[in-house]
Parts: sequence; structure tokens; C-alpha cells
Amino acid sequence: MRFLLITVLSIFFLVSFSCNRPDGSTEKEAIDSLASKDSSDPQIRALTEKINADPTNPEQFFLRSNVFQQLGNLAASFRDMSAAIALDSSNMKYYFAIADIYLKGGSADGAIDAFLQIIRKDPANTEALIKLSKVYFYKKDYQNSMLQLTRVQEIDQDNFEAWFIRGLNFKEMGDTGRAITAFQKSVQAKTDFYDGYMQLGLITSNKKNSMAAQYFDNAIRIDSTVTEAYYAKAMFYQDHGALEKAKATYQQLIRVNPQYEFSYFNLGYVYILQDSIDMAYRMFDFAIKVKPAYAEAYFYRGLCSREKGNFDQAIADFRQALTLKPGYEAAQKELNTLNQSTK
Repeated sequence: MRFLLITVLSIFFLVSFSCNRPDGSTEKEAIDSLASKDSSDPQIRALTEKINADPTNPEQFFLRSNVFQQLGNLAASFRDMSAAIALDSSNMKYYFAIADIYLKGGSADGAIDAFLQIIRKDPANTEALIKLSKVYFYKKDYQNSMLQLTRVQEIDQDNFEAWFIRGLNFKEMGDTGRAITAFQKSVQAKTDFYDGYMQLGLITSNKKNSMAAQYFDNAIRIDSTVTEAYYAKAMFYQDHGALEKAKATYQQLIRVNPQYEFSYFNLGYVYILQDSIDMAYRMFDFAIKVKPAYAEAYFYRGLCSREKGNFDQAIADFRQALTLKPGYEAAQKELNTLNQSTK
């Protein structure tokens, strides 16, 4: 039975092989040359010995392909996975694996072909349908992405991942109402689904819906170590004028991740809105300590210094902002104003 109609030519932009290369070598010889660079790896050596002893065993090609992939040698990985499929075209995991190689090599179309091969052999394979839908979504082919999801939900109506991807499709298509409904169904089907709650929080925060904070809280409940949920919740409060709640959430985030410079920066900005210039200065100072090349933090620290009457420090900060970000118009304007006023 023929395996996938795929060639190294169709996938590997990184290795432009042709059947007859300028140096006279064949495509196979070129790939063999690439594979040889990893021949000193103990796993590759052991698996090569097993393949040489039994070249009809597809599992050894599969295993060696995985090792080549881990070593970053996609061309050799692809060749071995193709060999595994040629030896056993009924094993679905080989098709999933070669689809993964395609995706890592940047070929969405190759991955689509691989998933379609699985679905032709097993039309009820929801894993392949879900992954195919994701690739179509990545290609912005929303119609085909949704078609695969419909097939999944004919088999498994409560598949949380299908509802989630359906929500992403609706969101990209601008149908916010249906997107919210789909995301809600995803978290109903899987109550500890972090990504579902995050999408609900993001999409409802854009609609100024007070439920957004609750959705972010649910995401934090599921994983209290992830920066983005705290940050999104704080931004929601900040954008809607709930500055004390924003401050409290940024402070929570700083405890969770003290190296996240945007927490200090945004907290500093909130303090400016509240006319707490000394506290704002401290926050921008912390942001710079975490990220010394943070041009915007230097600019805002400069604004604080200017407000405090420390013009020399303000000038130094505006200059540093311009050094880090040439053409920074706001910094240049402030610097020009201060230079003129201090003459």
C-alpha cells in the first residue's frame, strides 16, 4: 500500500535538495550526509544498528526519526518516518508523527495531507479531525476548520477542544456572540479548561462585560502560576477605571512573578493616574532594574523626576530612552522642552 505522497522537496525549505545536485550527489546521498552528522549520538548509533539488523521493522525507523527530530535534523527525521509508513501504512501514529515534522518544517499543507490520510483510513478519528481543524484555522481557512469540527461533534457533541476551536474561528470571523457561546460550552465540557476561561475573559473584557474578571479568576484558580491571567485581569480593571483593583492585581502578579517588568510599569502608570508620583517613580525604577533596556520605563521615570523638580535626572532618563529607542518622539519632545527651560 502506498504511503503518503510526500517528498523531501515538498517539505524542507531548509534543505533545497534536487534529484541531481550541483556536486553530483543524489537527494538520498544528501540526506544521508545530513544524517551522518548525528551518527555519533549514542541513541542514533544504537537504533542504526537495530535497523541494519532488521530493516523491515518500522518501529525502529519511527524511534530513530524521533531522535533525529530532537536533534533538530528534520530532513533525516522525515526520511525515517516515511520509511516507517512505507513498512506499515496501517499505523496511525506514524502519520501523526510525520504531520508533526511537516508543521515543524513550516509546511501546513504537508500536515493537512497527513491528517487526511488518517481520516480516510479512520473517518471517526477525532484526534486527527481536531488537529486538521487547527491547521486550517492557522491557514485562516475558517470554513474547512469548522467543517472538521462539525464532524468531530457528530461523534462527540461535548468535545471541549472542538468547542474551543469553534470559538476561535467565530472570534476571527468577527462573530463575538457565537464565539462567547462556543467558549462557554468548552468550559462547561471541561470545567478546569484554562484556555477557555482566558478566551472568555479576553473577549468579554473587550465588550466591557463585568464577567471578564470572574473568567480571569477562574483561569487563575486553575493555574495560579501563569502571568497572563493576572495581567489581563489587572488591565481589565485599569482600562475600566477600577484603579484600586488594578493595583491589587498587579501586586499579586509581582508576588507570582517578580521578574515581569510590565507589572511594575503598569503599576507605575496607575500611580501616575492617582497623582502618587513618588510611588510611580519607584515602580518605574523597579521596571528598569528588571529590564535595563526598557525605554518606556526610562521615559516615565523621567516624567516623574520632572514633576518632582529633579530636572537633571529627568534629562538623563529622556536621553537614555532615546538611546534605547532612537526616534522616540515623546522623549525627544520632553528633552527639548527641558533643555530650553534650563538654559
